Amino acid sequence: MLLELSGEHPTLPTAEALACLRAEAPGFHQIGSGPGYLIVKGDAGRMGRAVDRLALTHRAGRHLGSCGLDALERTAAGLDLPPGSVCVRVRAVQGLYPEVDTYALARKVGNALSSAHAIDLTSPAMYVRVLLSDEAHLFLVEREIDRRSFEQRKVAERPFFSPISLHPRYARALINLTEARAGDRLLDPFCGTGGIVIEAALMGMKAIGSDIDPAMVDGCRRNLRHFGLEAEVEVADVGDVPEMFGEVAAVATDPPYGRAASTRKEDLDTLYSRGMRSIAGVLPPGGRAGVVLPIEAGAEGLELQELHRQRVHRSLTRHYHVFIRR
Repeated sequence: MLLELSGEHPTLPTAEALACLRAEAPGFHQIGSGPGYLIVKGDAGRMGRAVDRLALTHRAGRHLGSCGLDALERTAAGLDLPPGSVCVRVRAVQGLYPEVDTYALARKVGNALSSAHAIDLTSPAMYVRVLLSDEAHLFLVEREIDRRSFEQRKVAERPFFSPISLHPRYARALINLTEARAGDRLLDPFCGTGGIVIEAALMGMKAIGSDIDPAMVDGCRRNLRHFGLEAEVEVADVGDVPEMFGEVAAVATDPPYGRAASTRKEDLDTLYSRGMRSIAGVLPPGGRAGVVLPIEAGAEGLELQELHRQRVHRSLTRHYHVFIRR
């Protein structure tokens, strides 16, 4: 299977995809990767379930072959495709191949396929995509991520919102980095308006949220009702979280960053330190936490597995941490 990654961040799309594959398709093998793509081998059904969870991927399907640009038409002519009409689409990744007319190249590949398949640009039976990256990668599209659905859940579309919330795509990606699965208890101890809780509930997890601010908890509950979702959401100081909720399978959280956030005037370093202790306190050995902070951080009892930086603006860089409980 080839996954066509979104390219909106240099490392998060690949990391998210691999985390979901580890969660849903144990035993898969990574065959190749490069700018804008990941190629894996494993059980097709399990890999499909992993893809269906993703936020930072465009689409995925059966990998048909990879070749140099000069061999593309010859490779296409030899493809073994199912019966039916076909439409070809070509995309160059991250500004590569600026000299290539992708529409003209799609026509050439379509001509190479036309001896065995009718070409239909409006309602084909199948789509063959060519991804121009380090090579030309061909795949048969089997799954498409509905990225528009994330836009329908962004902060301005909720009845109660804060402008500093993570975009739903990144909230989903953060959850996926924890390798939690449907049915798992996943906690956000700084839930705010509920963006992470909403995504976890949509993924079939037993979503739990807490926040020290009662107004935020009320707003989070309103947002959950707006999307027809259920979750356990309570008012709590982060230090009380282990006693209140007990052990959870995973944690995903985006704590407050400062001035516009509700910290009850607590020093941020102290708040983060207390929060990390509580996160370690609710995770079982081997449990994972995805934590977004404006700084790089560590914590006793938690081992840093991954770190991804995302520059938001001049004064804010988000640091996506993935910790594992020792």
